[in-house]
Amino acid sequence: MTASDERNPLHENAPDPQHAGTDRPAWPDLGQHDDAARAAVAGIAALLGRPIPEKTTEPRTASEWLARTWDVHEASLETVSRPVSPVLHLLYGFVLGRWIAEHADDVTQRGPDRRAPQMSRLDLGAGIGVTVPTAATVLFPAGTRDEQPVAIETGYHFGDPYLTAHALPGHREVAERALDALSDDLAADHPYRGRTLQANGSGRLTITPVTPTPQERADLVLPDDVWHEIGLFCAGVTTRRDTLRALGHSTSRGLLLAGPPGVGKTKLARVLATELAGTVTVVLVTADVLRTWMTELYEEVRTLGPCLVVLEEIDSVGGKESRGSTSFGEFLDALDGARATDDVLTVATTNDPGALDPAVKRPGRFDTVLEVPPPDAAGREAILRLYLPPGTGIDAGLIASFLDGATGADLREVARRALLEHGIDGLTTDRVLDIATSGRWKPAAVVGNYL
Repeated sequence: MTASDERNPLHENAPDPQHAGTDRPAWPDLGQHDDAARAAVAGIAALLGRPIPEKTTEPRTASEWLARTWDVHEASLETVSRPVSPVLHLLYGFVLGRWIAEHADDVTQRGPDRRAPQMSRLDLGAGIGVTVPTAATVLFPAGTRDEQPVAIETGYHFGDPYLTAHALPGHREVAERALDALSDDLAADHPYRGRTLQANGSGRLTITPVTPTPQERADLVLPDDVWHEIGLFCAGVTTRRDTLRALGHSTSRGLLLAGPPGVGKTKLARVLATELAGTVTVVLVTADVLRTWMTELYEEVRTLGPCLVVLEEIDSVGGKESRGSTSFGEFLDALDGARATDDVLTVATTNDPGALDPAVKRPGRFDTVLEVPPPDAAGREAILRLYLPPGTGIDAGLIASFLDGATGADLREVARRALLEHGIDGLTTDRVLDIATSGRWKPAAVVGNYL
């Protein structure tokens, strides 16, 4: 044996003076290219009969980290996963964030793939938002969330959000209780409950709080029988809710507002939203959601308590020509699914109820089809008085008599045109009547050359 052999720590019979008392030498620091260098050195060491122990690496997955922390085999962990939507993913993150704050001195957090926990913003409306964990594993020691330790993992798998709870071997019920507690806490104190929300569907379903413009009943002139039906529709989640539930009746209802453009269908739906906001959660639905995300929308509203869903202009998805399309079938399935949940009011508008497929209008989807008519003579006079300035002495009744068949939107435009042409000081009955009878308040194509 040569002197160099005696100094070689990889020699089969040579002692390692730097690692006396150990069977094999530990890994040195091999610099920037550590992984590649270790592989080369390990191969040489194995050929010489002195394999070097693998370098301990940081765990990459949540289960690997928990198994090391709890000193158990990774495969023996009790793991319970539940699917979550993108909307619920943020909301469960909101609850998880409160749990973390409650046990801030005790919890341990890790992000995915050896990184820090990832956070996202949850919009609470009025310019207020909070950051919530959306890709993290949070370990709650025994005595915090449960008598046994439990870990909540939230993240994405191929772009789809997931929620998982991990517990010690033999304690699956601990993981299940943790997920149940997340759901219960969200149900008990939902940050969106009682708010007005906008549902959008560009690429995926999102629901965010909005501040709508209040619409007052006094600004909408409608026959008494229309207001009576509106009251009955709302009673399912207000004055008659307990009675219906006690007798086994569903408190969910559907109302279809029908009538030509301009009669006030949309305004009536917004009046409903204004009057019920706070008592119920109001969800305003865009056309993208109407065509693509209705099933997912009604799944989301299950967590919002009593809810009013406003669908405007359903002709594009519920018309006879849509029968057989994917959007049509999903729309009907969504309406049916809404009836499986109590306390969901759905109000929709259509310009032509005759153009809707009969399947859309059958009882159980829309219980009432309410015709919103153009105003009669008294109604036209009342609407003109709303839009013309008071104290001018204008004979609104006379002007209304020349506008038979005009809608509320038409009458508003007559008043606006009069103000544009003459101002408040120049308004007279004759001048407003001239505008009303001339028809120049109506939309018309531009005549002549233009760029």
